[in-house]
Amino acid sequence: MLGLKHVVSIDIGSSLIKLVQLSQSSGKIRLEKVGVVDNPVSNFRTDGYGPGRNAIAHGIRQSLRKIRIKARDAVSSLGGSSIIIQYFKFPPLSGKELQDAVNLEAQRVMGGKLDGMETDFQILPQNQKGTGEQEILFVAAPKKMVHQRMETLEQAGLNPIAIDIDCLALANCFLKLKILSSEEQVMVLNLGARLISLGISGRDTLHFIRDISLDVKTPLDFKEKSMLDRAVEEIRRSIHYYESRARDTKVVRIFLTGGGSVAPEISELFSKALEMPVEKWNPLEDLEFDPRKMGNEFKESQGYLLAIAIGLALREK
Repeated sequence: MLGLKHVVSIDIGSSLIKLVQLSQSSGKIRLEKVGVVDNPVSNFRTDGYGPGRNAIAHGIRQSLRKIRIKARDAVSSLGGSSIIIQYFKFPPLSGKELQDAVNLEAQRVMGGKLDGMETDFQILPQNQKGTGEQEILFVAAPKKMVHQRMETLEQAGLNPIAIDIDCLALANCFLKLKILSSEEQVMVLNLGARLISLGISGRDTLHFIRDISLDVKTPLDFKEKSMLDRAVEEIRRSIHYYESRARDTKVVRIFLTGGGSVAPEISELFSKALEMPVEKWNPLEDLEFDPRKMGNEFKESQGYLLAIAIGLALREK
């Protein structure tokens, strides 16, 4: 794990920019600093940064100064429909053999698009024991998006050391902080202003991630039936895809976080639509912090906004 206190994690969402710094002592993880500021370029996910990049960098720089974060190494993440997530299955391979097999399969699936992408992969735990197969999570992000994010962080006076993806950071936050009481398979949803990040995991293992983009021009409002129905349809598709690949395994519970989860009726709306238990999850419930050191503007309810930023801070090297 990175030296937590020497890294700042930055989640640039459609509506808000979230900054987090953690520390770790005696195995316990503490929230040390947090900043939440408006994103001055609310449509940056679809229109690119353009001239607004200066405003985003300025906002990050001001927030760093305000909350007194001196760390200059930074991690951030990307999300949305431009990020490609694929799942490959291979016989047991390792080292260069596995790398070559992933590259060949990615080339077959993506063709010429692959040249313009930054890629990475990881081996997922077996969903079915005894199959003799490896399942690989493969991720590709446009090089232009990665370079834009790095340039924005550099413009803010930071040294970008890693760019992750939103849904992987979300899953990482959940896996590192939430202790499940049994071997059940659960889903965590981060309801953002324009993007839903999704992860399915067991007690200690990640199984599936996905971003859901509903391609709307206004902020997501799940009290609006048509928007809720579209989101539920995509969530059901994700559950079906996972359960069809992991036979005899069911998603039994859903946790909601993100700014869109705060309204009191949201859990009940999703629970009725998906016909399964749904509960809210504030990552600060599972993290140590001293509210007196967080500043006058800090509220514990801000924790719902911080899952991706916290997950980034907790990422492995």
